[in-house]
Amino acid sequence: MNSMVLLAVMAATTGFAPSAVSSTAQVYDPDSRLLAEAHFDAAADSFAVTKLVAGGGRTYLQYRYTGADGTPHSGTHWGAREVGETVRFDHDFDEGRRITFRVCVAGEVTFNACSGSADGENWTVAIA
Repeated sequence: MNSMVLLAVMAATTGFAPSAVSSTAQVYDPDSRLLAEAHFDAAADSFAVTKLVAGGGRTYLQYRYTGADGTPHSGTHWGAREVGETVRFDHDFDEGRRITFRVCVAGEVTFNACSGSADGENWTVAIA
């Protein structure tokens, strides 16, 4: 049985909420050079976005989650233009909620400069 399905069954039948899980998303260029990363810190309920190479434009993070009341939420946070600078964004997500996110580099590039597709495929998963 899929572990996510098992967790959902446990939550529905016992009131169990999964523990918080921190995660990191990374985006690479076609030569496998790490361009940027975004990290969700479950303990702090915050995102951090860092640009790791010069050129290519500004980094940004997109996130999605469904609130405890069933309402979908999404947003975009823009990172710094400078290499090595980390920008943090605090949130107050409902505890135990599944959050998906991706990191991208804006600019004129000939490839998908995001860690996941625009339709949500391959987004990084974390739990608040």
